[in-house]
Amino acid sequence: MIDTRLMEQLTLTDVQNQVLVALVGGYRAREGMKDRIRALDEWEIARRAGLTDVSYAEFYEHPSRDQVSQALSVLQRMGLASVWERGIKYDTFIPTGRADLIVPAEGSEVAASPAHGDSGSAPVQVGAEADPVLARLDEIIRLLRSVDAKLGGR
Repeated sequence: MIDTRLMEQLTLTDVQNQVLVALVGGYRAREGMKDRIRALDEWEIARRAGLTDVSYAEFYEHPSRDQVSQALSVLQRMGLASVWERGIKYDTFIPTGRADLIVPAEGSEVAASPAHGDSGSAPVQVGAEADPVLARLDEIIRLLRSVDAKLGGR
């Protein structure tokens, strides 16, 4: 369930919204893996958010990297993302618990509060509506966990 008190404090631009949903969705898709593997680098976040289609190497000097980096910085200041590790080429990020509350796993649309007057703001798109492939992968992971629990997982 979404904590509406948190949503009332947030106003996200379209890009910040896309980056947040990509970060949370990518992190959730890797549930059960070690944290260092679950963390997403800037390029993967941009790719998942649909903000770039260039290669890993090309992204380093591509203009879309600045857009993604700025969005990640804002999300960090809002307490929605944190740096997992500083890298030589790209930093890796993980969503915070607060971000996990804001982006529901099953996907519904949540409106950001217009009271904070950020022009260019948009509703927060989340979950399955943002990316049906991620929603399907989440469903597969839940099924596998259920099977594992019934078999007395090791």
